[in-house]
Amino acid sequence: MFIMACGIATITNADLGTTPITSIPYAVNALFPLTIGVYTGGINACFVLLQKLVLGREFRLFHALQLPPVLFFGMCIDFWMHCTSFIVALPYAERMLFLCAGIVIMAIGILIEVASHVIVLPGEGIVMAIAYKTRRNFGTIKVLCDVSMVCIAMVIGFAGLGHIVGIREGTVMSAVFTGFVVRFFSFLVRTIWPQRAKK
Repeated sequence: MFIMACGIATITNADLGTTPITSIPYAVNALFPLTIGVYTGGINACFVLLQKLVLGREFRLFHALQLPPVLFFGMCIDFWMHCTSFIVALPYAERMLFLCAGIVIMAIGILIEVASHVIVLPGEGIVMAIAYKTRRNFGTIKVLCDVSMVCIAMVIGFAGLGHIVGIREGTVMSAVFTGFVVRFFSFLVRTIWPQRAKK
């Protein structure tokens, strides 16, 4: 979670477009400045409520246990946003390098989260819930959720500021390449530590 937050902050401070999961908090923060971490915590809490609506009676305690880590995750994002704030002032080419580095860091964080078999973050939890209830592929639902969040962020930007904020080439790159990087590192883990990968 700490590593994933570092990746998100690095991508965001590259100022080439934030990640789909952070696009709504970024847009709302542009309208009502608090911190991106605070709004990230808020939207993740909303995702838990959405899981309750989607799952109905199948909603269990372990779904609700996604809430406490959300506060920590939001604080981690704010911490890394401060630590990586210098990136914003760099030339375009250097910011693009940091964007790519952020995608790799975020992918590693996601891989660790999945491999730990502990509680997933609500952003992934809502995707899993919808995929389960609709019997659709997780990857397909993930893409649809990402596109939906970006569209909502665009509407917020247009309605509140008259223009789009936080959605650029970096948003597309993080949406397209993060999954590939996760699969690449997953392959490396299975190749180098086959016994550990089976656990």
